[in-house]
Amino acid sequence: GVKSQIQGDELRVQSKSRDDLQATMALLKGKELDVDLQFVNFR
Repeated sequence: GVKSQIQGDELRVQSKSRDDLQATMALLKGKELDVDLQFVNFR
């Protein structure tokens, strides 16, 4: 599962599974959104 929370102007997404995080990133990258996405601190 994936947890998300808004921190100021950032959306923080957390998961115990790296695969879940990568799937979430792929889903967001595949969408035409009106915001710029930047992925940071991915371990």
